[in-house]
Amino acid sequence: MKISFLKILVFVLSTASLYAQVDNRAVAKIGSVEISVEEFRNRYEFMPHLNFSNNNPETLRIEFLYSLIAEKLWALAAAEYGVDTFETVRYSLQALEKLFVKDELFKKEVESKIHLTSEEISKGLNKAARTLYINFITSVDSVEIHNLYSLLKEGADFDSILKTRKEYQIQQKSDEIELGRFEDEIIEDAVFSLSLNEFTQPVKSKDQWFIFKLKDDRVNQAIKTDSDHALNFVLRTLSERKRKIIAGNFLDKVIGGKVISADKKIFDKLSESLHKILKEKVGSIEQESKQKNPLTETDIMKLLKVMDKSALDYSFIHLDENPATLKEFLYYLIYQPRRDAFVKNDFTSANKNHVRFILNSAVKQFIEDEVIVRKGYEMGIDKIPSVKNDLEIWKNYYLSEALMQRYADSVKVSDNDMREFLQKKYYMNGLVSQVNIVEILTDNLDEIKIILDELQQGIDFNDLAVKFNKREITKRSNGEWGFFPANSAGEIGRIAAQMNIGEVYGPIKVPEGFSIFKLIDKREIELSNTDTLLINPQMIRIQLALSKMNELINDKTVELANKYKIEFTETLLKEMELSEVNTFTYRLIGFGGKISAFPLTIPMFEWYQKYKQIKKLP
Repeated sequence: MKISFLKILVFVLSTASLYAQVDNRAVAKIGSVEISVEEFRNRYEFMPHLNFSNNNPETLRIEFLYSLIAEKLWALAAAEYGVDTFETVRYSLQALEKLFVKDELFKKEVESKIHLTSEEISKGLNKAARTLYINFITSVDSVEIHNLYSLLKEGADFDSILKTRKEYQIQQKSDEIELGRFEDEIIEDAVFSLSLNEFTQPVKSKDQWFIFKLKDDRVNQAIKTDSDHALNFVLRTLSERKRKIIAGNFLDKVIGGKVISADKKIFDKLSESLHKILKEKVGSIEQESKQKNPLTETDIMKLLKVMDKSALDYSFIHLDENPATLKEFLYYLIYQPRRDAFVKNDFTSANKNHVRFILNSAVKQFIEDEVIVRKGYEMGIDKIPSVKNDLEIWKNYYLSEALMQRYADSVKVSDNDMREFLQKKYYMNGLVSQVNIVEILTDNLDEIKIILDELQQGIDFNDLAVKFNKREITKRSNGEWGFFPANSAGEIGRIAAQMNIGEVYGPIKVPEGFSIFKLIDKREIELSNTDTLLINPQMIRIQLALSKMNELINDKTVELANKYKIEFTETLLKEMELSEVNTFTYRLIGFGGKISAFPLTIPMFEWYQKYKQIKKLP
């Protein structure tokens, strides 16, 4: 039975939610490395545990554990081979460390300072029980708003004045106000203290002045002040308001008054290179469109290749005595997206001015985050155990992926391999099971996350294949493979044969990166020798490469298990209380941003059967 990605729940949690309980007992040991109950639980519950041999909870757990063990084995080997010195790994981990430092700094300087008094909670509950209906008069001119207030004090009719002003057009109905609607507590207090038909003194919010009038005051039927729901709502609302105030004050202290600039020549070169990449990706679309084109890890890797090496290592952002390079900025874009309109680095056109505007916004955000992070390093936040633990989990993942990709890249299919494969699989008569799939092949997990999100939103799989599939041979067919024997193509063929038509599966590791595919048809046909004339040699090469890679990775994992020694506690695994709901969880980052709560665990459990046979384990 296969599970469609459409059944995955997507959650966004704060760091505190991710680490509510800690259990450091070791469920497995791999050389000197341990997988704690806590890590297993987090990886299992907060990220999808799909694509295993069946849906039985016990089987899922043990195969998930085998996959985590495989990750740790490859990470140990990668560290021994010096993979952590590879530029992509080094800069990726540096960018992630900065992210964790920023988040921990937020907890220390903001979260720990949020305190609510019993008086504040009581006042909040009273407000929560009411729904107010108001109208307002507004102006950016202080003199005008105070003159209007004087007229009102002298007896002028509020509604008559309002009808003569442009803001009346958006107030055909009175504005509904509940607790938390206003960011400014002073304004909220002023409005909630009004009696029916009273109006406030002029109050300022950002760059505008307001006079509010209370038109109606009703009981909020959704709130029962003595309920846990009401209390939690008030605590959450008041805490969020204080969080914004404390964070704002901290940022003013750290960033306020600093004048930091970017190198214009490098910015111009970067903008030009990015413009060319976007034109290749979205075409020469000069006008703004509703179609959003996210800047992905693949795009940024292209930028790293096309930009001059001297420009990449040159001082891009002038920060004190230690400037930030262009290379640091580009890796930042992969892991630390902007918090507002730039959340996914979305481009709606290839217009040069649009590209420069979005890029300029990203540079400003990078400068702010870099100043925050440097404050964190200055305070020694990078030495805190939680930061080290977070980084270690991601480091193991990146090291294992980098080394496995090296092995995958080594897979070659010779003409002799092709002849032997065809003779074995095709030069035969008889009934053959065939499947047809639509595949999305991508070489980075950044796009996997986007695909998961869009599937969750109901976007058609075929549309996503057109947009994201990078397999050159199937681009013209929009990701469709055509019928092929289910006993070929390694894991893809084996899995597709067990799926129901319409189901989606993935991601799985393939030589070119990661594959997600949808079964669109299956059949059994009588195959004769003459049918081999219709075979597409390029597709056969792909299928054979998939089979060879699967065998290579499994054999190497067995070799590593023998080298580093493994042991695990199956009884502890069975005793764990775990949610079996598939979730894809994002982790909110303090001072803005989000990432995957934990690395995706790519299924790699078949190696254990071979390992067990060699070790003669029960």
